Amino acid sequence: MSEKVDILLATYNGEKFLDEQFRSIFEQEFHDFRIVVRDDGSTDQTLNILAKWKGLYPQKIEIIEDDLKNLGPTQNFNRLMEFSRAPYICFSDQDDKWHPSKLSLQMQKILEVEDNYPDIAVMVFCDLVLCDDQLNIISTSLMEKDRLDETALGPHQLLMQNVPYGCATIINRKLLEIASPIDQRALLHDHWLSIISSLTGKIAFLDEALIYHRVHDSNASRSASEHKKEAAKDLRSKVNNQNFHNYLFKQVDQAQAVLERLHPDLNDEQQSMLRDFISLKTTKGFKRKWLIVKNRFFKNTIYHTIKLIIRA
Repeated sequence: MSEKVDILLATYNGEKFLDEQFRSIFEQEFHDFRIVVRDDGSTDQTLNILAKWKGLYPQKIEIIEDDLKNLGPTQNFNRLMEFSRAPYICFSDQDDKWHPSKLSLQMQKILEVEDNYPDIAVMVFCDLVLCDDQLNIISTSLMEKDRLDETALGPHQLLMQNVPYGCATIINRKLLEIASPIDQRALLHDHWLSIISSLTGKIAFLDEALIYHRVHDSNASRSASEHKKEAAKDLRSKVNNQNFHNYLFKQVDQAQAVLERLHPDLNDEQQSMLRDFISLKTTKGFKRKWLIVKNRFFKNTIYHTIKLIIRA
């Protein structure tokens, strides 16, 4: 009989923090889990650390080995999803530290949602404590610091700005089956999964900060990801909108992939909304602004929404 939760751990040059993350996972109050790991071509001591923990817990850890080399974080998680067999799935960053009650509280929450909405795709996400590389606390709530709205979970909102962090989510097998494989056009695995879940099932927020989430120069989390850096670069640009439009067009490409994947299962309203979002790539000026306003393709704050409409 398989474990109830698969923890998918994507590693890459994680020697500095990986031991601490493993310890926090094995200190969980909830024990019915298996860790599935795939390394993405580390050149440091990560592989030795994985071998050590595999030796300590041979029945609890599965290491995926292949010749695919450097897939990047999104496709690394995509590959891990292929090997998951549990009814519930979590995603783990290599450099975080989990609160001991993370799995137990997330399992409780997702089971509650499933009781109310049986047989649909479900995602549950929690808040995070934002830390530096030494776990010194920067903010006790990443949601508050990043001004993320935990209620902005409609597909029209998530297409423009994702809210759930992958490392803070738990999903059920129904969502994994619908969302797999993750399309190459997906911005990040969490963004892809949240859009799919919003269109086909339910997303619920667990108002607890259950992860100590490190942000540093070498991690691959959304807090330091390339697309966030690109967006930040755009905000500094007062004249040239090229970065803004480059990122918008990547969002459009992701929406196109979602529509292609889900088309037969979407209602007319959902298909129309996705097509309007996709048309942001080919429209300009007032028409593009009108499509944004008409469909409420808004950011999480009024300020950033106004800036979006002006720059569009």
